[in-house]
Amino acid sequence: MGDSKKTKILNAAIKVFAEKGYQYATIAEIAREAGISTGLVYSYFENKLDLLLSLNLRFFQMVNVINQKKLAQIADPVAKLFALFRTYHEILLHDKKSLYWGTIIREGFPQPHLVKSKKLKQKQSKIYEENKQLLKTIDDIVAEGQRRGKIDTTLKPQLLRQIFGGTSQILFNGLFLQYYRQEKIGYDREDIPKAMTALLEKFITR
Repeated sequence: MGDSKKTKILNAAIKVFAEKGYQYATIAEIAREAGISTGLVYSYFENKLDLLLSLNLRFFQMVNVINQKKLAQIADPVAKLFALFRTYHEILLHDKKSLYWGTIIREGFPQPHLVKSKKLKQKQSKIYEENKQLLKTIDDIVAEGQRRGKIDTTLKPQLLRQIFGGTSQILFNGLFLQYYRQEKIGYDREDIPKAMTALLEKFITR
């Protein structure tokens, strides 16, 4: 029962953060969305920052677990790279509500000085480790592809990772604005995998 209520709170938080923006969202609104009392939210989470950290941690853990299973079955670095970015598509493009995750990523990590309690500092440390693992996975795949002559060696792996990841995030942010803020961006869900495939292929050597 406890786990069920915690999940309900987190699901409500991601929706309210996405629709209101983290800065303007309140615990009361999150509790109302979850269909529980405000006091019950505080029995699971210290504050709004705790909710944001918890969602960040949940996202990176989910991505890393999926990638670990996928990559263990793939030998070719190019295939690994495509599989890795498909993970984002599978998570964020599953349905319109899945795009809520994009707003959590866009919020980024809170400034260290804002994280004061021991519990939240430990949670933030776990997020850093999960993110570090994800970045290393991408860098290692790109580096392997470069060593094997399958990926362009003009740019360092870290720069290519920034190009791929940054482009992906911008595309998802635009899609969120179109769906939830009614802003026309000129592309839809189906276009993002195509765009990322086209971008990745620019750096693949034949």
